Amino acid sequence: MNKKRLKFGFPLGVWYEDTIELFRTAGYKVCHDEKFQKIVLDDAEIQCIPARPIPMASFIEKGFLDAGISTEASLLEARAKLRRICDLEFIRPLPSKTKVVLAVPKNSNIRSISDLQGKKIITKIPNIAKDFLKRKKVSAKIIYSDTLLNEPLVGLVVDAIIDFAKTGDYLKAYRLRVLHTLLESSVVLVANKKCLKDRWKREKIEGLGYLLKGARLGQEMVGLMLQASDKMMEKVLRIVPSLKKPTVTQLRGENWFDVLTVVPKKEIREIIPKLKRNGCRAIIEFPLNKVVL
Repeated sequence: MNKKRLKFGFPLGVWYEDTIELFRTAGYKVCHDEKFQKIVLDDAEIQCIPARPIPMASFIEKGFLDAGISTEASLLEARAKLRRICDLEFIRPLPSKTKVVLAVPKNSNIRSISDLQGKKIITKIPNIAKDFLKRKKVSAKIIYSDTLLNEPLVGLVVDAIIDFAKTGDYLKAYRLRVLHTLLESSVVLVANKKCLKDRWKREKIEGLGYLLKGARLGQEMVGLMLQASDKMMEKVLRIVPSLKKPTVTQLRGENWFDVLTVVPKKEIREIIPKLKRNGCRAIIEFPLNKVVL
C-alpha cells in the first residue's frame, strides 16, 4: 500500500533561511542543500519541493503541489486562487510586512504617478505593475527582468522600478526614492482548494499550520512569571500585556500572587523595569517554542 504524502512547496530565495528556522522551531529536523535544491524533513509524510514563491503559487493552483509557503504578492502576480491557511508574517530584522514599491531616481522629474505616462518601468512582477497602472489610468512600457538586482538600471535604461522593497539600503545605494507603495505583502501558508477535500491532506495541512503559526508567535513572544501583592495587582495588570488574560494564582497563606503571561519580545525590556519599580518580585523571563492560540 502506498503511503500518503503531502507535496509541499518550500520557498527559495529571500525566505529560504527564515523558513528553515521556522520549521526547526516548530519541531522538525531539516536537512537541506540550497545549491542542489534538496530539502528533507524528518516527517516521511511531507515531501518538500523547492520553488520560488511566484511559480509555486501556480504549481499549487494547478495541483502539482498540495500546499506551500508563498507570499500575498506572489499570489497576485500568479493570479492564483488558493486557500490561505495562515499568515506567517516574517522578515528580518523585525517582523513586518514586505512592501511592493514604485521608485524613481532621486533627481528624477517624475513627481507623481501621472508623470509615468509613456515612461519605461522595469519589474519582476509585471502583472502587479500592469494592474496598478491600469487602475491609475497610466500608459507606460513594462519591461520584465528577473535578474537579482534591477535597481542599477533605473535612471540609465529605464525611468522607474516596481519591486519588493527588500531593505531601504538598496534604495539608498542606488539613490532611488519611493514614489508610491503599491501594497504590503505577508508570507502565507496556502493550499490547493481541491486537495483540502481530502480529509487526510486537510488535517495534515491544518496541523502543519498550527505548528508553524505557533512557532512564528513563539519567535516573537517570551513567557513572563512574577509575584505581586494584592495591592499591586491592578497596576501590574495594566503594565503587562497578554494574548489572553494573565493566569493569576494566589500563593498559599500569603497576600501575594503568581502571575503568568506572555509578552512581545520587543516590549520585555520596557516591562521588567516597570514591574520592579512597582514592587514585583521573583520576575522570570523564559523562551517559548510555540504559542498556539
